[in-house]
Amino acid sequence: MINRGKDHRSVEASAPLLEAGRLFAGFEGSWWIAGGWAVDLEVGRVRRAHTDVDVLVLARESELLARHFADRPLTVTDQQDGARRPWIPGEPLEPGRETLSLDAGPVEILFGAADGADWVFHRGRRTRRPLEALTRTSPGGMPYLSPEVVLLFKARDGRPKDDADFDDLAPLLTEEQRAWLAPRLAPPGAPAHPWSARLTAH
Repeated sequence: MINRGKDHRSVEASAPLLEAGRLFAGFEGSWWIAGGWAVDLEVGRVRRAHTDVDVLVLARESELLARHFADRPLTVTDQQDGARRPWIPGEPLEPGRETLSLDAGPVEILFGAADGADWVFHRGRRTRRPLEALTRTSPGGMPYLSPEVVLLFKARDGRPKDDADFDDLAPLLTEEQRAWLAPRLAPPGAPAHPWSARLTAH
């Protein structure tokens, strides 16, 4: 059932997020709920059904991930061609292209690039955000991606659900978040993104 009210605790109590929290309990690296569930955590309600829970992990911390899931096999999926193969710990993974999944469960592990104290957007490797600014924390302590970063990931896909996520998140952005996101919605030299005018209208 979709919760139409605003109750952050009920979002955190959703079975897929509880499972994600259980799987990453004790993980020594950084991790964030991403995608549509991050929108729900920010908005404070479960707005629609989700096929999985996206969890972002830094690619440079893949050894910590391998150690954390040492007793559970992980599968690599190439998001460009759909090819799947077992992950061999220590094998480098390409942020933005390759993801990991467990044999069973709702979690899809995405990889983010980083440089020192900055997260680096995998598309073009020019956009940066301090890691400390990347992180929001739910009332129950669950880490999730800051909304302007969630929208940056979604801006290039053009799916109806991404437009709906933008409509729900845009009114909640601070002026600083809007100023950071607006010039990054479209690639350099491309026409203005459809969200640009709507972003400044909020």
